[in-house]
Order: sequence, then structure tokens, then C-alpha cells
Amino acid sequence: MTLRCGECSYPKTNYKATRYLIAYLDILGVTQIIYNDDDFSFLNHLNMFMEDAISEAGGGVFKNKEEIFVKIFSDNIILAIELKEIDEQRDSKIAVLFNIVANIYNEILRYGYLMRGAIVEGEFFHNKIIVYGKGLVEAVQLEEEKAKVPRILVRIKVSEPHSYCYLMQDRNNELFLNVFQFCDTFDYVTFKDNLLEMLRTYKNNKKVKQKIMWTIRYYNTYFKNSILYSLERPRITKDEINEAIQNYEQCK
Repeated sequence: MTLRCGECSYPKTNYKATRYLIAYLDILGVTQIIYNDDDFSFLNHLNMFMEDAISEAGGGVFKNKEEIFVKIFSDNIILAIELKEIDEQRDSKIAVLFNIVANIYNEILRYGYLMRGAIVEGEFFHNKIIVYGKGLVEAVQLEEEKAKVPRILVRIKVSEPHSYCYLMQDRNNELFLNVFQFCDTFDYVTFKDNLLEMLRTYKNNKKVKQKIMWTIRYYNTYFKNSILYSLERPRITKDEINEAIQNYEQCK
């Protein structure tokens, strides 16, 4: 036990939180996978997801990858980018963070997992030991209490008009990141197959099934309206859903 007295009772550091863009992400339903990851396959896939996402989105904006803070603990991911008091790169930094988060979401969906989270702007501090700040608390609370389904809520002011194509509005008027805006040309095939397979796997789990059905509605909405996919008209049909979950009530 360390006993402190006199001046030693006070910290010698003068740390302060500063302004950051913060993303807090949660990969859904992988607790049991981690528990049974005897060959560390999921651990290495997780590392691959992150390396690919940062590599694909980070080039050209920052001189060093170190300017994007990344921390992974279990199935949770924190990404943070510091903002200057007057930051001429603000819009670029927002775009980079949106790209990275969307790439992670899509990469995880390619492997049959779902993710939810939140992106905020707020006070944040990190060093080799601590991650701390009001912004982080807000992001965690949004992910746990508001996100509910596999979406990335966005609570930052997007000043660049073009950036609004990155966002969509849910039925409850929440803005969330339009992750499919960043997917590859033929990802819709893999996404469709994986979502139907998830329905087959979790057809008796009402809570998980609701999350999958929300993602299917989002999938159908995006790919139906996307100009890039107007010829293919990819869609998960009611018949396909019925076949996967055996007469479960259809997504509306």
C-alpha cells in the first residue's frame, strides 16, 4: 500500500481534456465468441478489421496514423481525432472518421457480425494508461441507451453540405451514419447473404432478430434508392425473410 503525505498527497501532473471527435463502437453478440476463441481467430480478425479500415480511410489527410487514436478492449472500439481551437481541417477530419467507422462496420458485416455506436464531439484525454472525458461518456451513453439497433448515431455538427450524404434519418428522427455509402460495389450480395444467415441462426431469439430486421430495412432502403445499384435493384424480399425465419412477422 502506498502512503502519501504532505506534497506527495497531490498529483504532480496537470492533465487536461481537449476537444476531439470521438467514435465509440460495440460489436454486437460476440461475448460468447471471445469466450470460445481458443485459437485466437477472432482476435486476429479484429486486428485485421482495424488495420484495413484505418489504411483505407486515413491516407492523405494526416501525416501520421498516430493522429488517429485507437483503443480496442474486448468487443468495444474507441477512435478519436483531436480538433484545434480553430481547425481548418475540421471537415476533413469528420470525413476521415466517418470513413473509418463505416469501413469497420462494413468489414464486420462482411464477416457476419453487427455493430452499433455513436460519434460525438467533446472533451477527451488519453495517454498510455487513461482514456477519459465527457465526450467519451456521452458516446458510451448514446451507444448503450439510444442506439439500440445496429446503427452509428451521429451527434456532431456537420458544416460541409456535401457531408450530409453521409447521414440518414431514422424513424425516430435520429441521425445515423449511412455506412452503406462507403461499401464496395458488390458488397450488397455478401451483406444480403449474411443478414439472411443471421436470421436463420437467431430465428428463436426475439431481441437479436429485431436488430437484424432493422438492418434489413436499412439495407432495402439504401440499395433501393441508390443510383449505383438502380439496375441490380438488390433487395431482401419478404419471401426470403419468410424462408429464413419460418413465418416470422415481416419487416415493415
